[in-house]
Amino acid sequence: MNYGSAIESSPEPSGFGDIGTNIPVKLSKEELRELSIVNPILACIHVGAEWGLIVATIYICQRFWHPMLYVFAAAFIASRQHALLVLMHDGVHYRLLRNRRLNDWMSEVMLAWPHFVSARQYRKNHFAHHRYLNSAQDPDLKRRKGDPAWAFPLAVPELAKLLLRDATGLNAAAMLKLAASVASADTVPVRLLVVRYGFYAAALGAIIYAGALEGFALYWVIPMFSWLVFIMRIRSIAEHHGIEGPDSAYPLIRTTQASWLERIWLAPKNVNYHIEHHFFPSVPFYRLPKLHATLLSKPGFREGAHITRSYWGVLEESVGRAPSHRGDVRGEGGSTPGRIGRAAGATG
Repeated sequence: MNYGSAIESSPEPSGFGDIGTNIPVKLSKEELRELSIVNPILACIHVGAEWGLIVATIYICQRFWHPMLYVFAAAFIASRQHALLVLMHDGVHYRLLRNRRLNDWMSEVMLAWPHFVSARQYRKNHFAHHRYLNSAQDPDLKRRKGDPAWAFPLAVPELAKLLLRDATGLNAAAMLKLAASVASADTVPVRLLVVRYGFYAAALGAIIYAGALEGFALYWVIPMFSWLVFIMRIRSIAEHHGIEGPDSAYPLIRTTQASWLERIWLAPKNVNYHIEHHFFPSVPFYRLPKLHATLLSKPGFREGAHITRSYWGVLEESVGRAPSHRGDVRGEGGSTPGRIGRAAGATG
Protein backbone atom coordinates (compact mmCIF):
# COMPACT_ATOMS: atom_id res chain seq x y z
CA MET A 1 0.00 0.00 0.00
CA ASN A 2 1.41 3.39 -1.04
CA TYR A 3 0.03 5.46 1.83
CA GLY A 4 1.40 8.77 0.60
CA SER A 5 -0.35 8.48 -2.76
CA ALA A 6 -3.54 7.29 -1.09
CA ILE A 7 -3.60 10.29 1.22
CA GLU A 8 -2.99 12.74 -1.64
CA SER A 9 -5.54 11.17 -4.00
CA SER A 10 -8.32 10.81 -1.43
CA PRO A 11 -11.40 12.76 -2.61
CA GLU A 12 -12.21 13.77 0.97
CA PRO A 13 -9.93 14.88 3.82
CA SER A 14 -8.83 11.79 5.76
CA GLY A 15 -11.02 9.56 3.61
CA PHE A 16 -8.33 6.95 3.76
CA GLY A 17 -8.10 3.97 6.05
CA ASP A 18 -9.63 0.59 6.65
CA ILE A 19 -13.15 1.80 6.15
CA GLY A 20 -12.41 4.63 3.72
CA THR A 21 -14.83 7.56 3.75
CA ASN A 22 -16.90 5.75 6.41
CA ILE A 23 -14.29 6.53 9.08
CA PRO A 24 -16.49 8.22 11.72
CA VAL A 25 -13.82 10.77 12.68
CA LYS A 26 -11.90 12.90 10.21
CA LEU A 27 -8.42 14.34 9.90
CA SER A 28 -7.32 16.93 7.39
CA LYS A 29 -4.90 15.81 4.71
CA GLU A 30 -2.26 18.00 6.33
CA GLU A 31 -2.77 16.36 9.73
CA LEU A 32 -2.67 12.86 8.28
CA ARG A 33 0.35 13.61 6.09
CA GLU A 34 2.31 14.94 9.06
CA LEU A 35 1.36 12.01 11.30
CA SER A 36 2.27 9.49 8.58
CA ILE A 37 5.88 10.59 8.05
CA VAL A 38 8.28 7.66 8.44
CA ASN A 39 11.43 8.17 10.53
CA PRO A 40 13.88 5.39 9.51
CA ILE A 41 16.52 6.37 12.09
CA LEU A 42 14.03 6.13 14.95
CA ALA A 43 12.81 2.75 13.67
CA CYS A 44 16.38 1.41 13.52
CA ILE A 45 17.06 2.66 17.06
CA HIS A 46 14.01 0.79 18.35
CA VAL A 47 14.99 -2.43 16.57
CA GLY A 48 18.56 -2.23 17.86
CA ALA A 49 17.43 -1.37 21.40
CA GLU A 50 15.13 -4.39 21.64
CA TRP A 51 17.82 -6.81 20.51
CA GLY A 52 20.23 -5.11 22.90
CA LEU A 53 17.82 -5.61 25.82
CA ILE A 54 17.53 -9.31 24.98
CA VAL A 55 21.31 -9.77 24.87
CA ALA A 56 21.76 -7.83 28.13
CA THR A 57 19.07 -9.90 29.86
CA ILE A 58 20.74 -13.16 28.82
CA TYR A 59 24.12 -11.91 30.03
CA ILE A 60 22.77 -10.81 33.42
CA CYS A 61 20.87 -14.05 33.96
CA GLN A 62 23.91 -16.16 33.11
CA ARG A 63 26.21 -13.98 35.22
CA PHE A 64 24.00 -14.07 38.33
CA TRP A 65 22.19 -17.35 37.72
CA HIS A 66 19.26 -18.19 39.96
CA PRO A 67 16.05 -20.08 39.05
CA MET A 68 13.83 -17.14 40.02
CA LEU A 69 16.02 -14.75 38.05
CA TYR A 70 15.60 -17.05 35.05
CA VAL A 71 11.80 -16.94 35.35
CA PHE A 72 11.95 -13.14 35.34
CA ALA A 73 14.43 -13.13 32.44
CA ALA A 74 12.30 -15.49 30.35
CA ALA A 75 9.21 -13.35 30.85
CA PHE A 76 11.12 -10.16 30.05
CA ILE A 77 12.66 -11.68 26.91
CA ALA A 78 9.17 -12.73 25.79
CA SER A 79 8.01 -9.13 26.25
CA ARG A 80 10.88 -7.98 24.01
CA GLN A 81 10.04 -10.69 21.47
CA HIS A 82 6.57 -9.19 21.43
CA ALA A 83 8.09 -5.73 20.89
CA LEU A 84 10.03 -7.06 17.89
CA LEU A 85 6.84 -8.56 16.47
CA VAL A 86 5.05 -5.22 16.89
CA LEU A 87 7.90 -3.61 14.96
CA MET A 88 7.47 -6.30 12.31
CA HIS A 89 3.81 -5.27 12.12
CA ASP A 90 4.91 -1.71 11.32
CA GLY A 91 7.19 -3.14 8.65
CA VAL A 92 4.26 -5.05 7.18
CA HIS A 93 2.56 -1.66 6.76
CA TYR A 94 5.80 -0.24 5.26
CA ARG A 95 6.21 2.07 8.26
CA LEU A 96 9.82 1.20 9.24
CA LEU A 97 11.97 2.34 6.31
CA ARG A 98 11.14 4.42 3.26
CA ASN A 99 12.92 2.04 0.90
CA ARG A 100 10.54 -0.88 0.48
CA ARG A 101 13.21 -3.50 -0.20
CA LEU A 102 15.16 -2.50 2.90
CA ASN A 103 11.91 -2.30 4.87
CA ASP A 104 11.03 -5.86 3.88
CA TRP A 105 14.55 -7.12 4.54
CA MET A 106 14.49 -5.71 8.06
CA SER A 107 10.96 -7.00 8.64
CA GLU A 108 11.93 -10.52 7.63
CA VAL A 109 15.54 -11.08 8.72
CA MET A 110 15.65 -9.03 11.92
CA LEU A 111 12.06 -9.31 13.12
CA ALA A 112 9.98 -12.12 11.61
CA TRP A 113 12.29 -15.04 10.80
CA PRO A 114 13.80 -15.23 14.30
CA HIS A 115 10.22 -15.87 15.51
CA PHE A 116 9.70 -18.61 12.89
CA VAL A 117 7.18 -16.54 10.93
CA SER A 118 7.27 -14.63 7.64
CA ALA A 119 6.40 -10.94 7.33
CA ARG A 120 5.30 -11.53 3.74
CA GLN A 121 2.83 -14.22 4.78
CA TYR A 122 1.62 -12.18 7.73
CA ARG A 123 1.09 -9.15 5.47
CA LYS A 124 -1.40 -11.00 3.27
CA ASN A 125 -3.38 -12.19 6.31
CA HIS A 126 -3.18 -8.84 8.10
CA PHE A 127 -4.24 -6.69 5.15
CA ALA A 128 -7.27 -8.96 4.72
CA HIS A 129 -8.04 -8.46 8.42
CA HIS A 130 -7.92 -4.69 7.91
CA ARG A 131 -10.01 -4.83 4.76
CA TYR A 132 -12.74 -7.14 6.09
CA LEU A 133 -12.65 -6.25 9.80
CA ASN A 134 -15.23 -8.27 11.78
CA SER A 135 -16.95 -9.51 8.63
CA ALA A 136 -17.30 -13.07 7.36
CA GLN A 137 -14.15 -12.53 5.25
CA ASP A 138 -11.98 -11.42 8.19
CA PRO A 139 -9.35 -14.22 8.40
CA ASP A 140 -8.79 -13.66 12.14
CA LEU A 141 -12.50 -13.91 12.85
CA LYS A 142 -12.87 -17.01 10.68
CA ARG A 143 -9.93 -18.67 12.42
CA ARG A 144 -11.50 -18.19 15.86
CA LYS A 145 -15.11 -18.92 14.92
CA GLY A 146 -16.45 -21.85 16.92
CA ASP A 147 -13.46 -21.90 19.29
CA PRO A 148 -14.80 -21.75 22.88
CA ALA A 149 -11.62 -19.97 23.97
CA TRP A 150 -12.78 -16.96 21.94
CA ALA A 151 -16.46 -17.04 22.90
CA PHE A 152 -16.87 -14.01 25.17
CA PRO A 153 -17.81 -13.39 27.88
CA LEU A 154 -15.88 -16.25 29.45
CA ALA A 155 -16.37 -17.52 32.98
CA VAL A 156 -13.63 -16.32 35.34
CA PRO A 157 -12.27 -19.86 36.03
CA GLU A 158 -12.15 -20.60 32.29
CA LEU A 159 -10.25 -17.41 31.48
CA ALA A 160 -7.85 -17.96 34.38
CA LYS A 161 -7.19 -21.54 33.26
CA LEU A 162 -6.61 -20.40 29.68
CA LEU A 163 -4.10 -17.72 30.68
CA LEU A 164 -2.30 -20.11 33.04
CA ARG A 165 -1.93 -22.66 30.26
CA ASP A 166 -0.60 -19.92 27.99
CA ALA A 167 1.97 -18.69 30.50
CA THR A 168 3.24 -22.19 31.29
CA GLY A 169 3.61 -23.25 27.66
CA LEU A 170 0.75 -25.75 27.64
CA ASN A 171 -0.98 -23.83 24.85
CA ALA A 172 2.13 -23.58 22.67
CA ALA A 173 0.44 -25.77 20.07
CA ALA A 174 -2.11 -23.00 19.52
CA MET A 175 0.67 -20.63 18.46
CA LEU A 176 2.09 -23.19 16.05
CA LYS A 177 -1.39 -23.76 14.61
CA LEU A 178 -1.86 -20.01 14.14
CA ALA A 179 1.50 -19.67 12.38
CA ALA A 180 0.68 -22.59 10.10
CA SER A 181 -2.72 -21.11 9.26
CA VAL A 182 -1.21 -17.73 8.34
CA ALA A 183 1.51 -19.40 6.27
CA SER A 184 -0.96 -21.54 4.33
CA ALA A 185 -2.79 -18.45 3.05
CA ASP A 186 0.16 -17.34 0.90
CA THR A 187 2.15 -19.00 -1.88
CA VAL A 188 5.81 -18.08 -1.44
CA PRO A 189 8.25 -18.22 -4.38
CA VAL A 190 10.77 -21.05 -4.11
CA ARG A 191 13.73 -18.67 -4.10
CA LEU A 192 12.40 -16.91 -1.00
CA LEU A 193 11.87 -20.25 0.74
CA VAL A 194 15.46 -21.22 -0.07
CA VAL A 195 16.74 -17.94 1.40
CA ARG A 196 14.57 -18.25 4.51
CA TYR A 197 15.44 -21.84 5.33
CA GLY A 198 19.06 -21.15 4.42
CA PHE A 199 18.94 -18.47 7.12
CA TYR A 200 17.63 -21.03 9.61
CA ALA A 201 20.28 -23.58 8.64
CA ALA A 202 23.07 -21.02 9.01
CA ALA A 203 21.71 -19.78 12.35
CA LEU A 204 21.34 -23.30 13.72
CA GLY A 205 24.83 -24.20 12.55
CA ALA A 206 26.29 -21.16 14.27
CA ILE A 207 24.40 -21.95 17.50
CA ILE A 208 25.62 -25.54 17.53
CA TYR A 209 29.18 -24.51 16.67
CA ALA A 210 29.16 -22.03 19.56
CA GLY A 211 27.83 -24.70 21.95
CA ALA A 212 24.81 -22.50 22.64
CA LEU A 213 21.99 -24.92 21.86
CA GLU A 214 20.88 -25.12 25.49
CA GLY A 215 21.01 -21.34 25.83
CA PHE A 216 18.96 -20.96 22.65
CA ALA A 217 16.27 -23.21 24.12
CA LEU A 218 16.34 -21.49 27.51
CA TYR A 219 16.45 -17.89 26.34
CA TRP A 220 14.58 -17.94 23.04
CA VAL A 221 12.36 -20.98 22.50
CA ILE A 222 10.91 -21.31 26.02
CA PRO A 223 9.99 -17.59 26.35
CA MET A 224 8.44 -17.65 22.89
CA PHE A 225 6.18 -20.61 23.56
CA SER A 226 5.15 -19.63 27.09
CA TRP A 227 4.98 -16.01 28.19
CA LEU A 228 4.78 -14.68 24.62
CA VAL A 229 1.68 -16.83 24.04
CA PHE A 230 0.21 -15.33 27.23
CA ILE A 231 0.97 -11.78 26.01
CA MET A 232 -0.50 -12.41 22.57
CA ARG A 233 -3.69 -13.81 24.12
CA ILE A 234 -4.28 -10.70 26.22
CA ARG A 235 -3.40 -8.40 23.34
CA SER A 236 -5.80 -10.20 21.00
CA ILE A 237 -8.60 -10.04 23.55
CA ALA A 238 -7.95 -6.33 24.08
CA GLU A 239 -8.04 -5.49 20.39
CA HIS A 240 -11.32 -7.03 19.25
CA HIS A 241 -13.03 -9.13 21.92
CA GLY A 242 -15.25 -8.74 24.96
CA ILE A 243 -16.92 -5.67 23.43
CA GLU A 244 -20.65 -5.12 23.29
CA GLY A 245 -22.68 -2.14 22.15
CA PRO A 246 -25.32 -0.92 19.71
CA ASP A 247 -23.37 1.95 18.13
CA SER A 248 -22.51 0.85 14.57
CA ALA A 249 -20.64 4.07 13.71
CA TYR A 250 -17.48 2.46 15.10
CA PRO A 251 -16.30 -1.07 14.29
CA LEU A 252 -15.56 -3.66 16.96
CA ILE A 253 -12.20 -2.29 18.15
CA ARG A 254 -10.79 -1.27 21.52
CA THR A 255 -8.03 1.12 22.52
CA THR A 256 -6.53 0.40 25.94
CA GLN A 257 -4.94 3.00 28.19
CA ALA A 258 -1.81 1.20 29.36
CA SER A 259 0.19 1.96 32.49
CA TRP A 260 3.98 2.15 32.24
CA LEU A 261 4.24 -1.41 33.60
CA GLU A 262 1.73 -2.66 31.03
CA ARG A 263 3.70 -0.90 28.30
CA ILE A 264 6.79 -2.85 29.30
CA TRP A 265 5.19 -6.26 29.75
CA LEU A 266 2.10 -6.29 27.52
CA ALA A 267 1.84 -3.32 25.17
CA PRO A 268 5.17 -2.07 23.76
CA LYS A 269 5.50 0.35 20.88
CA ASN A 270 2.06 1.90 21.48
CA VAL A 271 0.29 -1.25 20.29
CA ASN A 272 -2.51 -0.44 22.75
CA TYR A 273 -3.75 2.33 20.39
CA HIS A 274 -5.66 -0.11 18.22
CA ILE A 275 -8.62 2.01 17.15
CA GLU A 276 -6.19 4.65 15.95
CA HIS A 277 -4.20 2.09 13.97
CA HIS A 278 -7.25 0.64 12.23
CA PHE A 279 -8.62 4.05 11.28
CA PHE A 280 -5.27 5.39 10.05
CA PRO A 281 -2.78 2.55 9.34
CA SER A 282 -0.41 4.96 7.63
CA VAL A 283 0.62 6.36 11.03
CA PRO A 284 3.79 4.68 12.43
CA PHE A 285 3.82 3.40 16.01
CA TYR A 286 5.79 6.32 17.47
CA ARG A 287 3.09 8.82 16.40
CA LEU A 288 0.06 6.87 17.63
CA PRO A 289 -0.09 8.77 20.98
CA LYS A 290 -0.18 12.06 19.05
CA LEU A 291 -2.86 10.63 16.75
CA HIS A 292 -4.85 9.56 19.82
CA ALA A 293 -4.62 13.06 21.32
CA THR A 294 -5.64 14.58 17.98
CA LEU A 295 -8.66 12.31 17.66
CA LEU A 296 -9.78 13.16 21.20
CA SER A 297 -10.08 16.76 20.04
CA LYS A 298 -12.43 15.75 17.21
CA PRO A 299 -16.23 15.69 17.63
CA GLY A 300 -17.64 12.25 18.37
CA PHE A 301 -14.46 10.27 19.03
CA ARG A 302 -14.48 10.56 22.81
CA GLU A 303 -18.18 9.66 22.91
CA GLY A 304 -18.06 6.81 20.40
CA ALA A 305 -14.72 5.05 20.77
CA HIS A 306 -14.38 2.08 23.11
CA ILE A 307 -11.48 3.01 25.37
CA THR A 308 -10.70 0.79 28.34
CA ARG A 309 -8.51 1.97 31.15
CA SER A 310 -5.85 -0.73 31.74
CA TYR A 311 -5.53 -4.33 30.58
CA TRP A 312 -7.03 -5.46 33.86
CA GLY A 313 -10.12 -3.55 32.75
CA VAL A 314 -10.03 -5.51 29.49
CA LEU A 315 -10.03 -8.78 31.41
CA GLU A 316 -12.96 -7.56 33.50
CA GLU A 317 -14.89 -6.79 30.33
CA SER A 318 -13.99 -10.17 28.84
CA VAL A 319 -15.75 -11.96 31.73
CA GLY A 320 -18.81 -9.75 31.41
CA ARG A 321 -18.07 -7.36 34.25
CA ALA A 322 -18.10 -3.59 33.98
CA PRO A 323 -14.47 -2.57 34.53
CA SER A 324 -13.58 -0.94 37.82
CA HIS A 325 -10.96 1.23 36.11
CA ARG A 326 -13.33 3.68 34.48
CA GLY A 327 -12.03 7.22 34.58
CA ASP A 328 -10.74 9.98 32.38
CA VAL A 329 -9.81 9.62 28.73
CA ARG A 330 -6.24 10.83 28.69
CA GLY A 331 -4.49 12.52 25.82
CA GLU A 332 -0.89 13.61 25.63
CA GLY A 333 -1.60 16.88 27.36
CA GLY A 334 -3.50 15.58 30.40
CA SER A 335 -6.97 14.23 30.96
CA THR A 336 -10.44 15.04 29.77
CA PRO A 337 -13.69 13.45 30.85
CA GLY A 338 -15.03 10.77 28.57
CA ARG A 339 -16.76 7.44 28.33
CA ILE A 340 -14.57 4.55 29.39
CA GLY A 341 -15.21 0.85 29.12
CA ARG A 342 -18.46 1.14 27.16
CA ALA A 343 -18.38 -0.49 23.74
CA ALA A 344 -18.69 1.22 20.41
CA GLY A 345 -19.15 -1.09 17.47
CA ALA A 346 -21.19 -3.89 16.02
CA THR A 347 -21.38 -7.08 17.99
CA GLY A 348 -19.47 -9.92 16.42
